[in-house]
Amino acid sequence: MPQSDLNPRSAAIIAALASDRADRYIQEVLLPNLQHAARTETMEIEALRTALSNPFRCLQAFFAHYAFSRRGKDKDELASMAVIALRRITDEESFPKLLEEADGNRLWEAFCQVCQERRRKNSEQLNRGLLAGMLELAQEVNALEQGDSIIGWIVRGARATDRIEAQFLRIVDIRGVGPKTTSTFLRDVAFLFELEARIDPLDRLYIQPVDRWLRLAAQVIVPELDETKSVDWVIAGKLAKYSRIAGVSGIRFNMGASYFGTREVREADRYPLAMEDLIQSLGKG
Repeated sequence: MPQSDLNPRSAAIIAALASDRADRYIQEVLLPNLQHAARTETMEIEALRTALSNPFRCLQAFFAHYAFSRRGKDKDELASMAVIALRRITDEESFPKLLEEADGNRLWEAFCQVCQERRRKNSEQLNRGLLAGMLELAQEVNALEQGDSIIGWIVRGARATDRIEAQFLRIVDIRGVGPKTTSTFLRDVAFLFELEARIDPLDRLYIQPVDRWLRLAAQVIVPELDETKSVDWVIAGKLAKYSRIAGVSGIRFNMGASYFGTREVREADRYPLAMEDLIQSLGKG
């Protein structure tokens, strides 16, 4: 798309969402959640990078923050039970031995035991593939590069090839790990390790998770989209492209759009009016 094809109003909205709101998302949402998930003493980015480069702490953080994030009211309990199960069978010191096992069955069995103790259904169809599959990915990564974490594998691959599609496809292939969760995970990794600028524009849709707030933003920013028929990957690709043309970080735009929706708008029915107020404040109404 030529530069002149980007509507000035759309460019202004993208820039607004990618500025202060992105900063607030990072400081109020992303970093505190990752500090809790990775169990670091501070939420400084360097501390998080170090923790998430450790294979055990990386997997633990994925279970604590990402794995069940779209499970509604039960997400926190499921995350807690997954972390408890992981810590029952291993710890940071003994994790290399678990990584040498043939599969992730032992983690699944530990999770079932925790569920039984709490009198909760293990929901095998939903949870077994996710838990065992993520551990098996960690085992696969370790076989490729001993001592590497899943995040280390993502970062190493992106730096070597300037692509992230292969990592997206490998993770989303795990039963129970959907594209939104995978894209959110990859987006956060790309932010923490400063990968976005080097990722080929063709692959930047993979670090543009589409939630209901981004879909609502897309209806305003990308007029040609069919709001009822456009699938997530089309929206992600369009918004990644628009962000690039507008000269802003697609990751920051995505985070700012999420913050705008969850912290300012809060209810989807209020979105059109809230967006109109934002546009008026930019002088682009």
